[in-house]
Amino acid sequence: MDYRLIFIGSLLPDIIDKPLGMILLPLNNGRVFGHTLLFILILLLIGLKYRKSLFLSFASFLHLIEDELWNEPETFFWPLLGDFPAKEHSSFYEYIERIISEYTPSLSHIFISEVIGIVIILIFLKERVISTS
Repeated sequence: MDYRLIFIGSLLPDIIDKPLGMILLPLNNGRVFGHTLLFILILLLIGLKYRKSLFLSFASFLHLIEDELWNEPETFFWPLLGDFPAKEHSSFYEYIERIISEYTPSLSHIFISEVIGIVIILIFLKERVISTS
């Protein structure tokens, strides 16, 4: 199991979509192409060709579950249900500021799962350091 692919896959939808949907496209929406079922299916096809890459598609799919994409069917099933919806954030920088400065109960599940993810990464890093010593 290649943990690097899991790590990259778990972040890949945001790595692609945050700059694209919030800076380059006039949508102010950080959930565009990388947050679609089509994107996951493409990753899955690549993963079937290169077996190791299945972890990448699986981790990206788990990211979409974490983001509760069932609440945004226009995005998840793009292009079948039309274009990506525009969001109300006024800018990428205000979005980042909100994430850093505000704690809202509606985001608490995200913070909890992120903390759990960080702990898991630290455990893997610790095990790797111990095994190489």
